[in-house]
Amino acid sequence: MKRYECIPIQQVSYPPYGCRPPELYKYPEVKSPVKLLFLGWNPPKPFGGFWSDNDDNLRRELHGILQKLGQVNASSPDQSFLDEFLEKGFYLIHTVKCWTEAKFPGFGQKKKPEIREVWDNRKDVGIPLINSCVSTHLGKELEALAPQKVCALGEVPFRGLCELFPGLPKTKITPTDGQVFPVGNCGLPWPLLYTCLPRPRPVLIRGTKCRKPASDITLDDLRKLLQSH
Repeated sequence: MKRYECIPIQQVSYPPYGCRPPELYKYPEVKSPVKLLFLGWNPPKPFGGFWSDNDDNLRRELHGILQKLGQVNASSPDQSFLDEFLEKGFYLIHTVKCWTEAKFPGFGQKKKPEIREVWDNRKDVGIPLINSCVSTHLGKELEALAPQKVCALGEVPFRGLCELFPGLPKTKITPTDGQVFPVGNCGLPWPLLYTCLPRPRPVLIRGTKCRKPASDITLDDLRKLLQSH
């Protein structure tokens, strides 16, 4: 398989973390106009991730969600699902290409500002990685894919979009809010859903004492997005 191309930009400052070029295979060709583009975090391991030949947690969860929503017929999250995913106008790219590890530095459910080391990882490693990858890749990819709708699965993709669209609120909302930003809001060329990275693990819904599996929240939010015009 061909490797993902990563051409450095002279004006961009790249932090001394992660891998360059990214340890990622080339994304598959788009089969039809992109009806809905999913933005994930980063490949969980070298040459891994949603499109890889290996088992992938995000692919498994998205398969179950889209199956429940009646969007795909594939019975398992294998190559047949990926083929149908493309044919139905879905697509997925990683927001950060230069970090092929399971945990993104400074982000995730265990991040707490009062834990100095975690917070420093976010400021000194995580955010610089997001900014450099967004500057190098994400803007061009979004323009080339020209999606009808976009779904940011968790904090890292949304933080990346905040770099491209400065009007987006970086800290005022959380993934469990299921916020949808319409076309034109903050200069967005497409409707944007900010929701949870789908996982079986329960998460606390802000403003309540209720916990719900993150994948169930993503499913509910995606249903609303897909049904909207």
